[in-house]
Amino acid sequence: MLDFGKIKPEEIPGIIDAKDRSLAGKTLPAHALYLVEVKYK
Repeated sequence: MLDFGKIKPEEIPGIIDAKDRSLAGKTLPAHALYLVEVKYK
């Protein structure tokens, strides 16, 4: 299976702690995104 550079869930805390946005990978423009639903427990 190919990985394509996806970040594994266990890597996320280290990325946040490093406070280096470049470690989090590419971002995409937010146009055409919208909030569909909010659920509260």
